[in-house]
Amino acid sequence: MVLGDTHIPKRRDSIPPAFFEHIRMSSYDLALITGDLVRESDMRKAMPPLPQCVIVRGNMDLETKYNLQELVQIDDFRILLLHGTQVDPRGDLSQLGEIARESDADVTVHGHTHEEAIDLLDGRLFLNPGTISGSTGGWAGRVDASFVELVVSPGHIGVTLYHTDWVDIRESKTAYLKTSKGISKA
Repeated sequence: MVLGDTHIPKRRDSIPPAFFEHIRMSSYDLALITGDLVRESDMRKAMPPLPQCVIVRGNMDLETKYNLQELVQIDDFRILLLHGTQVDPRGDLSQLGEIARESDADVTVHGHTHEEAIDLLDGRLFLNPGTISGSTGGWAGRVDASFVELVVSPGHIGVTLYHTDWVDIRESKTAYLKTSKGISKA
């Protein structure tokens, strides 16, 4: 699973109940977390038990024990995990693409914008899970919440985006293949 930008306890104190239940009932091998947890202990109290986590530091995190980026190998995919603080404007694909090239990443997972996104650029896949808690970019209110599930096997990555407006949940599924020319839609 891929999640981020919880901002717990500063901007939000929970995740959508339907997401909580879905995660509780699911079996994940790994969680990739794009940072801005704010306080990890509070984030973990607001979530069902999580599997092994790879976490990067966001600009709002109170704890600094995490790196700004991590490179994770899953099957034959090199996955770069970062918050996105180093990109201005936020979420700029050309800058993220340069960082991905420098890291030789097939997939780049980033956050910071609080808006989910799935993009292909120059044979690389870019995933932004949005904000699982519905945290706004400011100090009050809430926005739609989202997170991503990945199913990875040799040469194939399935992406499911979960999105809720706090009433209805939508699922969007896409699949991608790794070829000698990079990542492409299946």
